[in-house]
Amino acid sequence: MRQLILRGLFVAAALALTACGGPLKYNVPSSRLAPGADAEIVAEVKDETNQTAVNVQAKNLPPPARVNPNGKYYVAWQRKGNQGGWLRLGTVLFDEEKRTGTLAATVPETAFDFEISVEAEEGAQSPSADVVFSQRVSK
Repeated sequence: MRQLILRGLFVAAALALTACGGPLKYNVPSSRLAPGADAEIVAEVKDETNQTAVNVQAKNLPPPARVNPNGKYYVAWQRKGNQGGWLRLGTVLFDEEKRTGTLAATVPETAFDFEISVEAEEGAQSPSADVVFSQRVSK
């Protein structure tokens, strides 16, 4: 009897973990503007609060000025869909020596377009055409 109860609890726990699904993971190659760069995007969707925690780890990133001579920053953006306007998420922390970039941000959506662009100004209000990474985040 005890073994049946334990087996039932184990099955219930396994089903609960499967239903959660865990975070979404994307391995994103760069655009032609930064050949050889790659990003791993981990998105943890929280349906109950209509938010998504996004963590980005990029590697082999060239300095922004090599993508665009006026470039100084990598900036992350999100928008709900094709018709929506882009909203700035934040500046990617770029380590020029290691050629890596990191970002942790929260998006007030559970499905959205995400991109990282090179910008001349850290406080840019909309993304430039110098998009290095682009990904649709959705379950």
